Amino acid sequence: MTDVVGAPVVRADALAKVTGSARYAADVPGPDTAHAALVTSTVARGRLTALDTAAAEAVPGVRLVLTHRNPEAELPPGQFVGTGGLFQSSVNPLASDEIHYTGQIIALVVADSLQAAEEAAHLVAVEYETWPAHATLAEEADGALLCEGASIEAGDAGGALAGAPVVVEAEYTTPAMHHNPIELYATTAAWRDGVLTVHMPTQAVQGTRASLAGMFGLPTGSVRVLGAYVGGGFGGKATVLWHTVLVAAAARALGRPVKLVVPREQMFTVGSFRPQTRHRVRLGAAPDGRLLGYEHHTWGQNSRADVLPLPGAEVTTRLYACPSISTREYVVPTDVNAPGFMRAPAEFPAAFALESAMDELAEALGADPLELRMRNEPDRDPVTGLPFSSRSMTACRRRGAELFGWSRRDPRPGSMRDRDGLLIGWGCASSLYPVYRAPSRARVRLTADGRAEVEVATHDLGTGAYTVLGQIAAQELGLPADAVTVRLGDSDLPAGPLSGGSTTTASAGSAVRAAARAARDRLPAGGALADLPGGVLEADASWVPPELGAEGARLGLAGGLVQAPAISATHVMFSHGAQFVEVLVDPATRRVRLGRMVGVFACGRIINPRTARNQLAGGMIWGAGHALMEETQVDRALARFTNTDLGGYHIACNADIGEVTVETVDETDHVVNPLGAKGLGELGIVGTTAAVANAVRHATGVRVRDLPVLLDDVLPAPDEPS
Repeated sequence: MTDVVGAPVVRADALAKVTGSARYAADVPGPDTAHAALVTSTVARGRLTALDTAAAEAVPGVRLVLTHRNPEAELPPGQFVGTGGLFQSSVNPLASDEIHYTGQIIALVVADSLQAAEEAAHLVAVEYETWPAHATLAEEADGALLCEGASIEAGDAGGALAGAPVVVEAEYTTPAMHHNPIELYATTAAWRDGVLTVHMPTQAVQGTRASLAGMFGLPTGSVRVLGAYVGGGFGGKATVLWHTVLVAAAARALGRPVKLVVPREQMFTVGSFRPQTRHRVRLGAAPDGRLLGYEHHTWGQNSRADVLPLPGAEVTTRLYACPSISTREYVVPTDVNAPGFMRAPAEFPAAFALESAMDELAEALGADPLELRMRNEPDRDPVTGLPFSSRSMTACRRRGAELFGWSRRDPRPGSMRDRDGLLIGWGCASSLYPVYRAPSRARVRLTADGRAEVEVATHDLGTGAYTVLGQIAAQELGLPADAVTVRLGDSDLPAGPLSGGSTTTASAGSAVRAAARAARDRLPAGGALADLPGGVLEADASWVPPELGAEGARLGLAGGLVQAPAISATHVMFSHGAQFVEVLVDPATRRVRLGRMVGVFACGRIINPRTARNQLAGGMIWGAGHALMEETQVDRALARFTNTDLGGYHIACNADIGEVTVETVDETDHVVNPLGAKGLGELGIVGTTAAVANAVRHATGVRVRDLPVLLDDVLPAPDEPS
């Protein structure tokens, strides 16, 4: 039989999605369901001095206006994701009259119809006492806190940089950004006989169940969380958001189901976001380009209530051979909701800084940017000295350069033009992402009709998990892929991992492989099932990364955010890649357009090249959007986000993206997991922004160190010819 693993199998859920039969959380019908609407703060910091709900309560059909004055809102703090829990913020927004950030929930209105709920929400009258507030890094620079345990010291970076013949030093910044998945946040909560059932788009059905059980004092088995389809997550749906808790509290108070769909504008403040960052990078090198010292200090925006360090330099220190390395990670408290995970949350900004600095170093040395990177390719991890489980970075760079035609690059800025006279810029950058792994269980059921069912409480965020997990089972059972049905997104299924950190395929897939093998080994002689009770054979199995041990396995399988680190006692485990970008710049208007992008990646064993390419290309495209347009703008005077809709928050569309070429190189890795698969969902976005900025520099001669790259940044000097 032809191998199913490694085949470009069409997505198992493709038909359901294109025909509209796939049911998302907001699509789930329910009898007697009430509808909710949020009221959010219009000031950034202070307290409520008046909250008049009389007009709202008088609207026909209104059943509840939940505020901090209601006993139903008296709930304990959430256990923050940065302290071992899964809550996006520890602060219950209805715990008191205090306002912590603009857009904080101050009331939940529930009515018989959505129209009545929205009308009543607009009628809630609020007055505030306001306090000084700051929502940017620049305003709170003096309040930075050093993150203990996030620093790296290898060798003597200060001494190496002081004595290096060639040194570059620069600062780079990335703005606040928001996830903006197509599917809005939504929650439908219902109580029956003491059991809470919640329909919601989530990347963590197990963790959400455990969190809600703890919040309401229930046994874990008395909560069920369902989300069979998720319309994009990107980290924004990986944690428990407070509106879900408040909807569940309202449903319990009213004794009927309550449904809330959060409008796009409110998604910018009731959930997490990618925080602003600032980076100071120093690189020192010998005249031949060998790195001698690397120093990277990072400042990341946080909220005042919760601290979530995102130490990206811990990752970028693994990119190049360098004998002396020093990193520092600082968090800066600001008056915003707690920032959180957003596709490659730590890696994306740090890679932009380092990969931009590497290009600046190449210019200072008069070296080719690609050759400089290859000259500093490490044989072992530069920080620990441990071997890599596998590392095919050089193969990625060589193949990418071949596909792109890098050898034809004229290094002089502004020297290349197309037939229409547009300036051509070529840039490159490196990609890498840690290989995280999590505990998982899985169940495989064989039926007498020659079919198989796979069950695991993980998720498909549009990534292809339904497809690849089915392929893994089919391979082990000797079945065609279309003979396997996969069930996901239900906390009552065998415990699966949170879908974040690019862990789903490697972690849940390893458990599915073990369960399929167990089922296969229990088949009667000849493979007939007819003589078994009900003609069904069922096998459960689990897989736990060996680094975690029994306690890690217990916590992870109970819904905790537990992942084995990429750096073990014996190996360092990363996915790798190389990216090449062409930009086209109008010499008169300075408008920057993408011409083409090439990415070549090494991600271990590729289970499905079709879904893998989609993930990698999607990351590159989003990275290009980060480079040229995405930014959540802040009104400093009011400490609020201003472009809180898709009209003002610009996202790359088809017209903004040119040709995208993606390849993967063959890579065998027997260390990471039994499948030999590495994560790739977040790899594609790492390095793209630097490749774009480097290409802009090559086209225009202007080095842009602050994302996004805007037209104003590349305007020519008054005396510069066009």
